[in-house]
Amino acid sequence: MADNPMHLLRTIARRFAQVQRRTWACCTPATETQCLILTELHQAPGLSIRDLAARIGSDPPWVSRVVEGLRAQGWVERHSDPQDRRHVQVRLTAAGQREATQLHLALNQQAEDLLAQLPPARRAATMEALAWLADALEADYARLTVSPVAPANVGRGNSAV
Repeated sequence: MADNPMHLLRTIARRFAQVQRRTWACCTPATETQCLILTELHQAPGLSIRDLAARIGSDPPWVSRVVEGLRAQGWVERHSDPQDRRHVQVRLTAAGQREATQLHLALNQQAEDLLAQLPPARRAATMEALAWLADALEADYARLTVSPVAPANVGRGNSAV
C-alpha cells in the first residue's frame, strides 16, 4: 500500500471517514447526514439550505428534507433570511447545540486519540503535513466548486472516496 501514494491517500480518507461514522454512531441517534448538518451548523450558524448542501456535497431538496427531520427532533430552527425573505437560514436550537457539541467532542477525541499514537518525534512533521494537505484540499475543492467535474453518481450523501 505504501508504494502507491494515491491509493494510500484514498485509503486514509475512506478509513478515517468510516472510523468517524462509527464514533458518531456511538454518541448520537442522528443519521450520518444529520450529523454532517449538525457539525456544519455548529461551525457556521445560520447557513441557508443551499449553503448547507454545498458544504456537505448534497443537493438542496435532500438537505431540506433532512433539516425538516432535525426540526421535528427539536435540534434546528428555520428562520427567514433578513436580507432576502425568500431564503431560509438554519440554526441550532439549545438542544441541537448540546447534540452538536457532544458530537464535536466525540469526533475530536477520536482524532486526538489517533494522533496520540504517533511517536512524539513525528508529531510536528505529521501535523505540518496534515495542515498542508488540508489547505491543498480546500484549494482543490474551491476550484472544483467553480468548475464542477464530479461524477454523476456523487450526491445525496454518496461519496467519491
